[in-house]
Amino acid sequence: MGPKTTIRQLLERGEFIWAPCIYDCLSARCAELTGYNAILLSSCELEYGMNGTPASLANWEEFIMKSERIARASSLPLIVDADNAGGNPMQVYRNCRRLAEAGVMAITVEDSESGGLSCGYHYRTTTSCMDRNLFATNIHAAVDAVKGTGCMIIARTNSKGGGSERTGSFGQMGGLGLEEAILRMQMAHQAGAEITMVQNICHAGCEAECRAIAREVPGWRFYPDIHCTDGKADCTFEELQEWGFHLVSNHVAMKAATLGMLHCMEQNFRNKSSVYSEELEIPAHYRLPPHNFSPYVFEEWMELDQKYQAYQKKLEGAAVVSRF
Repeated sequence: MGPKTTIRQLLERGEFIWAPCIYDCLSARCAELTGYNAILLSSCELEYGMNGTPASLANWEEFIMKSERIARASSLPLIVDADNAGGNPMQVYRNCRRLAEAGVMAITVEDSESGGLSCGYHYRTTTSCMDRNLFATNIHAAVDAVKGTGCMIIARTNSKGGGSERTGSFGQMGGLGLEEAILRMQMAHQAGAEITMVQNICHAGCEAECRAIAREVPGWRFYPDIHCTDGKADCTFEELQEWGFHLVSNHVAMKAATLGMLHCMEQNFRNKSSVYSEELEIPAHYRLPPHNFSPYVFEEWMELDQKYQAYQKKLEGAAVVSRF
């Protein structure tokens, strides 16, 4: 299948991009069915799904393979959270080039200095961000890598510190401050990044920080992981657009899947039957068979299979004439 549009096309049309974090083809399909206009492959959620921990156990071959499968399976443009993309210019160039060739429409490249694919959760401390000059050089390499493709580079800095309590206690650790984060985004923009993301501005009362970023950092701006406080969204889409932001994401797929599985499995286990889960129906407006166990239909593949079976039977019924 592959995406019907690109991140650039959405931005140039003035569409506000709402990209939920996903981790596989199934979660990508659910985002497509529910009306989103883009998806974001979370390296953290991907690692949870693959290894049960976000502890840098995945490697780049696995990551690129997963990215390609999701990009080809969904009609939505895929953004990939590539952590530091390898950490040095040559690794960044190679990995970003391969992701772009795999059909990815945008790649986040960050300034965490951890060595693994996933940079772990120390990015709000003062010691975990790479030198700003190395970061800008990595962005320059990433931009070079995706030239001639439909892919864009999103420069992301984790240097600011602070953040929402929803991210856990690590979100309250110190950092280098907003001024340093803005400087890094300015350097990234000069290096060619058309989209920037300052991490840890996603909390209640973030307007002043957001407006400061919009004043000082050119290009399109990504607000990371919208949260809520006391049952109320920390900000609205209308506010984000007024403050100068053009993209937003949030973590929803893995939590939603976990809650759904826990609920259905618990009911079936208690009832010692599959009645509960089998009797649940997919709402009619999704245009899927009501008792399907997945959000997919297979008519297209069945038609292809029938076509090739018919071709094989035709060959079997015909006399073979050698041309030699």
